[in-house]
Amino acid sequence: MAIKIGIVGLGFMGKMHFESYQKIKGAKVVAFCDVDAKKRDGDWSTIGGNIAGSGKKVDLTGVNTYSKLSKMLEDEELDIVDITLPTNQHLDATLEALKSGRHVICEKPMARTSAEGKKMVQMATKMKRKLFIGHCMRYWPEYEAARDVVHSGKYGKVLSATFKRLSLTPTWSWKNWLMDFKKSGGAALDLHIHDTDFIYHCFGKPKSVNSTASGFKKGRLDHITTSYNYPGNTTIVAEGGWDLPAGFGFNMSFNINMEKAMLQWDGVSDMMLHPIKGKSKKVKVKSGDGYINELKDFVDAVKNNRAAKYITPEAALNNVKLLEAEMKSALTDKRVLLK
Repeated sequence: MAIKIGIVGLGFMGKMHFESYQKIKGAKVVAFCDVDAKKRDGDWSTIGGNIAGSGKKVDLTGVNTYSKLSKMLEDEELDIVDITLPTNQHLDATLEALKSGRHVICEKPMARTSAEGKKMVQMATKMKRKLFIGHCMRYWPEYEAARDVVHSGKYGKVLSATFKRLSLTPTWSWKNWLMDFKKSGGAALDLHIHDTDFIYHCFGKPKSVNSTASGFKKGRLDHITTSYNYPGNTTIVAEGGWDLPAGFGFNMSFNINMEKAMLQWDGVSDMMLHPIKGKSKKVKVKSGDGYINELKDFVDAVKNNRAAKYITPEAALNNVKLLEAEMKSALTDKRVLLK
């Protein structure tokens, strides 16, 4: 029996999730909710993004559409509510869906603030419902393979690592909400959080962070670089920015240097392992992408009443807290200790 899903918010990520579910056996999108009448009619031509191309006309035969979440929750028999709204709307939509008795998938970042994220965790616990946060890098084949290599210990301890995530300026969002720092948290919370989350996932919680940032205006964080400080002389740095021209497009990459080998991925070519001794070789990675892999795991977790493979609500909340520490460091020009 198929897991029935209702999607809330049809921007770039709503489109990506809708398309991903079509490729997941046992998942069925039966409804979606959006304030834009054209999108409800299947005209997704205004949807843009930094990867996977722009939107188009979509056949929504068999999918019920709504302008209000409350009506969708009232009318539809849903197992999962998938929330891909602007970040500042995650809290209210998640609480409403959880209160209705549905499991929730909420796009990253979990919430605009950790205080909001904490309320989401508390409500999921109270209602005994599952709350999944879409940190897709944990499921992205190259990142998943890199973590497996690091955690195997085969090539010794990590000496240093660098991560980059750079994008053209995201002017495609609904009412340009991404460029409203109060709603999105800028490139720091919306873009750079991918690498912050993976670093936490792969290397654990850092002792402290040192961040520097710049923005289109004072007080914004449109380009941020953070040094994550760990015991044992390990240097880990991540840079994320969306202040680049349209011609640049998008790129994510990493280099992880260990005692006996180095992992390298440029975001386009095969991931490579360069050993200290011996020849360089390609690293085998799983098929699919992070969106399909994470949603497949989440749907199966609901179907079989288990936890997600890689992410918990508490882990997602910790990542918002870590980003808040980075933002504080960038805005004060001081190192921030992690509690």
